[in-house]
Amino acid sequence: MIYTIVIALIILLIILAIVVGAVQQHKQRLELERRKKMARFRSSLEQIEDLIHMSSFFPIGKSMLVVLNSRALEVLKSMNSVSPSKDYQARIQDYEERIESVDRNDTSLISEDFEIPQNNKQIIAMINGLKRLRATLRNEHSRGRVDSNVFSVEDQRLTKLQLKISIETLIRRGRHAYESQMLGSARQYYEKALRTIEDQNFSDDYTESRQQSIKQALEQIAQELKDAHARDKAKHKKEDDLEELFQPKKKW
Repeated sequence: MIYTIVIALIILLIILAIVVGAVQQHKQRLELERRKKMARFRSSLEQIEDLIHMSSFFPIGKSMLVVLNSRALEVLKSMNSVSPSKDYQARIQDYEERIESVDRNDTSLISEDFEIPQNNKQIIAMINGLKRLRATLRNEHSRGRVDSNVFSVEDQRLTKLQLKISIETLIRRGRHAYESQMLGSARQYYEKALRTIEDQNFSDDYTESRQQSIKQALEQIAQELKDAHARDKAKHKKEDDLEELFQPKKKW
């Protein structure tokens, strides 16, 4: 009898250990999943807040800023639902107040101030930032969270801004090459800037004026290269004439 009870207790303990182990493993899986979710949310929030900070350097519309703030708000709410926190709740309230203070359909510019940096790394970072802004705008529009008119205005604004940075950078490099008497390199930069404009499916005052000034610069470079070629040709002819003059005369 005692032997039977001991066996039963052992079996019960084994079953209990298995159940406890299973529950513990389940809790560990849930915690691991929670951490993975939070890591994804934190990464998303860092990226969108980085874009919000970066947008202060661009002449974008108020509606674009609402798009970014709304995206950050969504991520924060997801984070708070997974891991409730007073800090998250305070930040959620802050973003809600920001969004409520602006008309989400107001496409007027926050600021018209804009300056293209001199440093190549900063220029690349700026272009990449614009690409990320456009990707975020397209994504939010595809999810039905951005009005089509707002999307059209802001996407075109970002496209033109990206185009302007590329063109002005190429023109600047072409000008520097020209001033350094590197006419071949200068021509390549100006030609690339011209192709960039011609590849666009729109035209405005900026692209038309730049197209005209680039063509004038290319004409000037072409003329200077032509003159240089003529001078080189004349120089070589003179050298050949002198060489022929001082050559020993042949005896017949």
